[in-house]
Amino acid sequence: MGKSQYNNMRHLLKVFTCFIFASTILIACSKTAGKGGTSSIKGEVNGVTLSGGNGNLAEKERTTVICNHADGIGGSILDNSDYFLLNTPEGGTLYYVWYENTNWLGQDPGLSGRTGIKVTYSNNDSNSTLASNTMTAINLIAGSDFTVSLNNDILTIENTIAGEVVDADDVNTPFVIDTENQGKAATIGNSIQTSGAIADERVYLIYGDEDFYSETVRTDENGKYQFTGLTKGNYRIFAFSLDTTTAGGLLHQVEVEASISKNKSISEAPSITIIR
Repeated sequence: MGKSQYNNMRHLLKVFTCFIFASTILIACSKTAGKGGTSSIKGEVNGVTLSGGNGNLAEKERTTVICNHADGIGGSILDNSDYFLLNTPEGGTLYYVWYENTNWLGQDPGLSGRTGIKVTYSNNDSNSTLASNTMTAINLIAGSDFTVSLNNDILTIENTIAGEVVDADDVNTPFVIDTENQGKAATIGNSIQTSGAIADERVYLIYGDEDFYSETVRTDENGKYQFTGLTKGNYRIFAFSLDTTTAGGLLHQVEVEASISKNKSISEAPSITIIR
């Protein structure tokens, strides 16, 4: 190898060494959210604690409808364009279920602010057939708002969303309609509500863009929490809250975000407000 080639090799080696050194510095200076640092995130959890037994849980309205051609008592019979009312919690769609005899055309009652569900029937239909046709019509138009089951000529209609509901009304039909279970929101009714700091609540920390939590702590008697030993980066913090729109005490995440921009710092996360 000549002297010129040797000098070129030395120059390339120096360039390569500098590149490796510079890359190492850049990698060492680049930090992502996670443990092993000198910073902290602190915050608090507050909200409403519900107590007082089963009355606290949200419940779905459940209605039974006995589909009779005639009521058997007052002489009332199902007539063309007769209808009954079905309702959903506040903000949802309101319905009327109306009947058209196949022997002659009926007239849609066209109730303002409500969606019509038409059921066709004949005078020769049995009560169970009438009930079955009603279930099919409700499922077709309002299947997302109600779950309907059939037992002979008795329909059981349950709202899919829990909450306060105006009871169904038979209006001018000969049907027997009864509210089997009252709809109720979790935050009203017989429940006792206590507002303030939430003690001994589990809080979860997610690093950066990860999908799952990496650390968890519990709040103290004042609802305070703190995650320590963290590096610079973005974090998500969450706690679980009672979902008052559904039955059965289901939970959903209440999440906030916090960032650490420098070492040996304490970042304050937004307050987390929950119902439990």
